[in-house]
Amino acid sequence: MDVKLLSVKDLSIRWQKDEGTIRRYIKEGILSPCNGVPGMMFHPKYIAELEGVQIEKFSPLEKRRLENEKNELQKENVELKELLREYNMISAKSLKVFVI
Repeated sequence: MDVKLLSVKDLSIRWQKDEGTIRRYIKEGILSPCNGVPGMMFHPKYIAELEGVQIEKFSPLEKRRLENEKNELQKENVELKELLREYNMISAKSLKVFVI
């Protein structure tokens, strides 16, 4: 997936500011352009974070699927712990009978 970086002009249009204002933000350290690219370009994710937009790592469907999977695994974990506890009790009783 190719990401289209934003230029100073793109950012000035997006924020409805003059290009000079955007360049001043860069000079003052308020904005940090991408390194290793020609010109002053900005990653859209970086700009979205500055704008206070929450960026979700997963889609709502994927998040719901993962939560369901987590819940199922937690139930399975409880069941397995109970089986292990029962097995340990049986083992302890059989050892006790064997020792006597």
